[in-house]
Amino acid sequence: MSLARCLAALLFYAIPAWSAAMTPERGEIDLASDMQATGARAGAEQVPILLVVTQEHCPFCHRIKDEILRPMLISGEYQRKVLIRELLIDPGETVRDFQGRQRDTREFADGYKVWVTPTLLYLGPDGRELRPRILGINTMEMYGYYVDEGIEESLRRLRGGEAEPYIPTQEDIGDWPPEWGDTFF
Repeated sequence: MSLARCLAALLFYAIPAWSAAMTPERGEIDLASDMQATGARAGAEQVPILLVVTQEHCPFCHRIKDEILRPMLISGEYQRKVLIRELLIDPGETVRDFQGRQRDTREFADGYKVWVTPTLLYLGPDGRELRPRILGINTMEMYGYYVDEGIEESLRRLRGGEAEPYIPTQEDIGDWPPEWGDTFF
C-alpha cells in the first residue's frame, strides 16, 4: 500500500473517531440543582466548586462554556481539581442551596451580589468564596489562564486549611445594582 493510501485511510478512519470523542455531550456542564450535595462532594474530594452564573440569552456565557469550560471537562485534567457547575438564573429556575433550602436561582445569585453574566465564583464546600470572582469577559485570549489561576489559588486555600474566608470587595462585585431588579436581567 502506498504512503498516500495509508494517509488517506488514516484520515478516513481516524478523524471521525477523534471528532466523535470531542462532542459537547462529553463535556456538558452539570446544572447547579443541588448545591448542598455538590458541597458535600467538594468537601469529600477536597476540591473547590467553580460556579458559572449564566443566562440562556447571554452570548458571552455560551462562548465561555464552548471555548473554555467544555474543553476543560473533555480534557479530563480537572477531574481531581474542581467541580464545575452552571447556575442558570433565567426565570423559573430553582436550586437547592448549601443549607438544603429550595430557592429561586436569581435569589441565590443575589446572595453573592452577582449582577452580570457570566460570573465565575470560586466556592468552598460550604459555599463561601475562596478568591476573587471573574466578572464578565475582559480578554478572551487570557480567560483560560485566569480560570486556571483561580482554580489553583482555590485549591491552595482549601487544601492549605486557610481559616479566613475570602471576603469579596466592591472591586470584585462591581457596581452591583440591587435596585435594578428585573429590569437589568
